[in-house]
Amino acid sequence: MRRGAIHLAFGTVAIVFAALALYDWSVFRHAQTVTREVHDMTINKSDTQDTPEAAGEVRLARAAALAKAGRVDDAQHLLDPLAAQSADRTLQTAALFNLGNLYLREAAGSEATGPIRSLPLLEQAKDRYRTALRITPGDWDARYNLERALWLAPEIPGDQDELDIKHQSTVRLRGAQSEDLP
Repeated sequence: MRRGAIHLAFGTVAIVFAALALYDWSVFRHAQTVTREVHDMTINKSDTQDTPEAAGEVRLARAAALAKAGRVDDAQHLLDPLAAQSADRTLQTAALFNLGNLYLREAAGSEATGPIRSLPLLEQAKDRYRTALRITPGDWDARYNLERALWLAPEIPGDQDELDIKHQSTVRLRGAQSEDLP
């Protein structure tokens, strides 16, 4: 009886691990298919229009390859439809995140000197990160990059036209007496 229970437990564990291996194999095959499709599409291809037969992951990977090659406008044209109307929430969040990264890199790049060029790009990056966080609030990468964009271009509320000098001068330190301060 005891030996039968041990064999049953071992068989159950073996079936669970076989199911996990089968799942991992299917994910690996899907990744290979997407990689093959991206490899078949050449980066130097003149048209960057969405083809209906191309999967969303392929367009996302192609946009990343185009951005890495320095063709930011072409990558943006591929990512915009994915970010706007993708049925897959994960794909839409990834497209929004990549668009935010494109704008953030472009704003921090060497060509974007001065606030006239970089501030609108930073605002677009913040907008894309916020939209991605509305879809998946637990996305820590989007939160970090939003913080970074906010650090580069802080937002000041519109109702504060001038600083409140009286409020700034009446700062109190806990436990300190006025004679303790220089």
